[in-house]
Amino acid sequence: MRIWYSEKLFKVFWQFKVKNDNLNSQYFGKISVFKLLHHIRDEKIMEYIVLEPLQCEKQTQNVSIVERKFEITPEEQKLLIHEAEGPFTGFIVKKAIPIHLPKKIQNMNKFDLSFKLKILMKHATLPQVQQEKRELKFWFMTKDEKERIKMANMFFKNLFKGDDFPKDYFLFLLRIMQIVKALKPIARIKIEIEKIGEPQPLGSQFGQKDPKQFEAIISGKILEFLERAFPNTMSIEDLANLTESDPDLAYKLLCDLLDRDLVKYYDNGANWIRNYKNIQDKHEVYLVEQQPALDESEQPTIAIITVNYYEKLAVDAMMTDKITFVRLKPEGESTVYTIGRIGDRIVVSTKLPLLNKDSRSAKISSGNTTTRLLGTFNQIEHVFLVGCAGAIPNLSDFNKHLRRGDIVVSFPDSNPDTEDYIYGHFEIQKNQNNSNSQYVSKLWMPKSMELYRIVLGMLKAYDPQSERLYPWEEYLNEGIESLYNEELDCKRPSEDKLFFTIGDKNLVEVDHPVDTTGSFNRREYGFPVVKFGKIASVETLVKNEAIRSAISEENDILCFDSGMDQVMESIEGNRKESYIIIRSIADYADGCSTKEWQPYSALCAAAFAKTIITALPAVSYDQV
Repeated sequence: MRIWYSEKLFKVFWQFKVKNDNLNSQYFGKISVFKLLHHIRDEKIMEYIVLEPLQCEKQTQNVSIVERKFEITPEEQKLLIHEAEGPFTGFIVKKAIPIHLPKKIQNMNKFDLSFKLKILMKHATLPQVQQEKRELKFWFMTKDEKERIKMANMFFKNLFKGDDFPKDYFLFLLRIMQIVKALKPIARIKIEIEKIGEPQPLGSQFGQKDPKQFEAIISGKILEFLERAFPNTMSIEDLANLTESDPDLAYKLLCDLLDRDLVKYYDNGANWIRNYKNIQDKHEVYLVEQQPALDESEQPTIAIITVNYYEKLAVDAMMTDKITFVRLKPEGESTVYTIGRIGDRIVVSTKLPLLNKDSRSAKISSGNTTTRLLGTFNQIEHVFLVGCAGAIPNLSDFNKHLRRGDIVVSFPDSNPDTEDYIYGHFEIQKNQNNSNSQYVSKLWMPKSMELYRIVLGMLKAYDPQSERLYPWEEYLNEGIESLYNEELDCKRPSEDKLFFTIGDKNLVEVDHPVDTTGSFNRREYGFPVVKFGKIASVETLVKNEAIRSAISEENDILCFDSGMDQVMESIEGNRKESYIIIRSIADYADGCSTKEWQPYSALCAAAFAKTIITALPAVSYDQV
């Protein structure tokens, strides 16, 4: 975008700016910067992007300023050491000066937005990996908060774009200069880079020298695979292959897990399953060949579908008077049903096997399991999909940024110009020349809005800055207390770090945006923030940060789950017109990438589901 100005108006603008030394002074509330930039086109004014390094007292610190200028004074001309040409015309590098000399440094505390990150990276000019703290401080030419946030988001997306993260300081600063040139409302950025000690070794989970540590890691992996496969069994050979260990070690570790009552075996020890049991939960679990028939008054009217093991535990923790039936079948067709009460309703919960979740066969199996559930319990009126999901970070807008533990409730859009839906599944399709790609989508919207009328009432009454305790927060506390034992900690984890992996060697830790208003923050007191909107999944490419981010922004998607398209097809195929999806953030991918937050996040989602169910009217069984 070229910049054109009326010379007379530009001089007035520039004199005012220099006089006030404040790029977003009250002047810009009266005269739009963007009208100045876009509508005044009498003659061209040269634009410069100036890099000004500052000499620091600490050898471990580097500070620079990148600033947009429209005039280089004679005094500044004396400090120039490089003026670029060609594609970088207008890029100027000044001589480094002591950090305390520039007058404008005195006003550097009055920035509009700041952004911190830690980087573990291999510089092209250094032999070893280095750990650094980098802080960027922004000044904008506009006071429009929405425009600032928009520009900051665009800046971050371009900074972390692709796998070619700058490999040294100069390339990092050059990238920033290029972005500032493209994003016109950015006036100035101050970059502070500091080495923060020796990097912590990342290590390899299978490269530990201590045999006990190695066995503990393999044991944890075995338990995780059994939890993902549940209610299906797994053979010792499969577990050994998946954990890259030998069958003898796998068997030994399975016996240790058996002693802790975490697993069971069948077929004389050939096949193993996660033991569905909790120390605090004494309800009966039966192994059956066929699902027992239920009387009319015992028929569930609500089905709750989960994917992760901890999601199933969390949902069942919300029930009373419950009983579980496990039916083992070969070839991945086992089922688990827990029947109990939530409020005045009888509900049934199930868990879909998650092993090889990206494979087509696994997705088809999920659809088949859903069909069996809805066929077995034919009085189902409402279907709930409850569990974990992955958030799309918004690094510059606190109000839009989702954190681990936050709840997302599927809710339709009120925009009349777009197709209304609550859940979407997106698939990437490449062109024949394989150069560009586009996506196609399958969208779902329930015909019955009974559940959403309840949610709408909750939405209108909800204030995240209120200090009141909401019903789902009470249910959450009760769930944590009921599930907690020596093998399972469902409390809210204290650590919520946000990482980006760029290329093969660069790991970036980014600070979460903070609330500058000083309002009550629910997360600080161990409670989730609730958001209402669209939920989606992306076929096989959900780990691609750029694709997920683009789809999220273009379609107003709040979070992504592990892929429920076949489940949704089954729900609609079985003519269930009322369904809702409730997710809680467990990671920044698809809700299944890490285990640490899953127990707590699953309870958050289950607690909100219970709040909706208890608001439903009771069923008169003589009319069923």
